[in-house]
Amino acid sequence: MRIQSKSKKVSKVVEANEATRKLVLAGLGAVSLVQKQGQKAIDALVAEGEGFQARTKKFVKTANSDARKFTAGVRKQVSGYINPLRAKARKNVTTVENAIGERVGAVLGRFGVPSKGDVQELLARVAELNREIKGGSRRAAR
Repeated sequence: MRIQSKSKKVSKVVEANEATRKLVLAGLGAVSLVQKQGQKAIDALVAEGEGFQARTKKFVKTANSDARKFTAGVRKQVSGYINPLRAKARKNVTTVENAIGERVGAVLGRFGVPSKGDVQELLARVAELNREIKGGSRRAAR
């Protein structure tokens, strides 16, 4: 019986050695495959990244263009609403300014305050008289 137990032990050791050898070979095979396939995988990932980048740039460019067109349309539409209101407001302000100016001018006229036109007319007459005086003093000096 001793012989059988020895052969069992030997066969178990041989099996363990064989399993270890297979495990080491499998590890070496994995390293070899990673070396061979690793560069291919990296190249594939780089190519996919470049394609994704190109698609993203195209999408952003299209979205930017669409946003600009939309903004221009909105501006045009808002201007279409605002410009008539702005013109009407200017017209109303001018009308109110003229009405106030006329009424204030009438009140000041009642108090005897000269208008802007009266002051300008007087300034023109004073300038004309100054010219006449200077012209007369030159004649007298000769």
